[in-house]
Amino acid sequence: MPSYENGGISKDGLTLTYHLRHGVKWQDGEPFTAQDCIFTYHAIMNPANNVQSRAGWDRVASVEAPDPYTFVVHLTKIYAGAITTFFVPSGNYPVLPAHLLAKYPNLNQVPFNTHPVGTGPFKFVKWVHGDHIEWEANPLYWRGPPKLKRIVYRIIPDDNTILTQLQTHELDAWFRAPSSMYPELQKLQGYRVQLEASNVFAHIDLNMKNPIFNDIRVRQAINYAIDKKKIIHDVTHDVHQPAYADQPSFSWAYEPDVMHFDYNPAKARQLLDEAGWTVGPDGVRVDKDGHKLSFALSTLSGGTTGVLAETFVQSMLKDVGIDATVKNYPTQIFFNGYQQGGILQTGKYDVAFFAWVAGVDPSDDEMLYACYGIPPKGQNSLFWCDPRMDAAQKGALSSYDHAVRKKYYSVIQKLLASESVTIFQWFARQIFVTSDDLKNFKPAPAVTSNWNTWEWEMK
Repeated sequence: MPSYENGGISKDGLTLTYHLRHGVKWQDGEPFTAQDCIFTYHAIMNPANNVQSRAGWDRVASVEAPDPYTFVVHLTKIYAGAITTFFVPSGNYPVLPAHLLAKYPNLNQVPFNTHPVGTGPFKFVKWVHGDHIEWEANPLYWRGPPKLKRIVYRIIPDDNTILTQLQTHELDAWFRAPSSMYPELQKLQGYRVQLEASNVFAHIDLNMKNPIFNDIRVRQAINYAIDKKKIIHDVTHDVHQPAYADQPSFSWAYEPDVMHFDYNPAKARQLLDEAGWTVGPDGVRVDKDGHKLSFALSTLSGGTTGVLAETFVQSMLKDVGIDATVKNYPTQIFFNGYQQGGILQTGKYDVAFFAWVAGVDPSDDEMLYACYGIPPKGQNSLFWCDPRMDAAQKGALSSYDHAVRKKYYSVIQKLLASESVTIFQWFARQIFVTSDDLKNFKPAPAVTSNWNTWEWEMK
């Protein structure tokens, strides 16, 4: 990775140099080179390609490959997020094979999208839509052939079905199992159940296009009305830990001194009274024009923990005079991109309860909260625009020095907490259920659970 120490970052901070590993091959046998990196950059920036975001990439002035194993990025200005945006596991796009894709004018509907070719330890075999994805060992993997011959990912949308198949030993593993099932999972015979801290946080987003949420008193009242500690205890069995901002405690950017909004329904009622919402005859608050304080609350249908937590939130809001009706969506529809009409990206929701992943570097949240990250440009599905947030985000990205950046991320976390446009619930401890026969599975914070599949083996 580029750094000042290894010479990968130039003195002026505007040039990043990546040295590629020699001998790496694509799974079809073609060599992996810097030309693949150059092609990937141009594919991301090609306006004909549907991409989720060009954040970070749009700060690149030019790219070059002085030799097959050196890739150089020239930035228009210092961009601290570049280190973890470009071509790394925590980045938003993988390197693409130029020899397979350069012939297409765009990549929106090409065979590669359903039959990918990579450089990893397992290569794609087939995808049976709605059922499973199959991978087989890649004999060309640069570390050497993996120990397993095959991995099959089963697509099972219902958590209870997965639990049943574990009980009958039809499955060898379940990654990121729902915390609501933790007691049942601990009863499984022939499996290990591991808890691992993570950068996954659950939160409740308020769609700022809805005028109800323009008043900070309403937003903060909602925050006070929700007893997150009770939800964590009753729904997640204390697997998860309370969250008050978007950075996990193990992050160098973590700021502990933010507003906590501990459960206080009396304070919530007081704020709603002050905001002009009075309790109607049916117990639901109304404004001076008789409009009810009512909105739809959405999460992922079929997700055990989220759906159960949602019922608690609905009841707690009702207790202070807020009518929240449930309107849930399948995962794909909920998280689809802007071009595909996703619920979040197109703002077709009122309040959304879901989990997100904080990046290895906090720069990842820029396009979640900055004005210039509002869809379709980014992933600010809050549709929230605050100049203070933009100023802090830009300041945090203008230096590679963690000490300088931490001051800005402190401001960002305090602003997120106090403004209550997103109401943080918990940081998840991930639950991994693995067969006693699966060896060398090593979950770790802030990386994918399959980061070391080449070491896995069944005994």
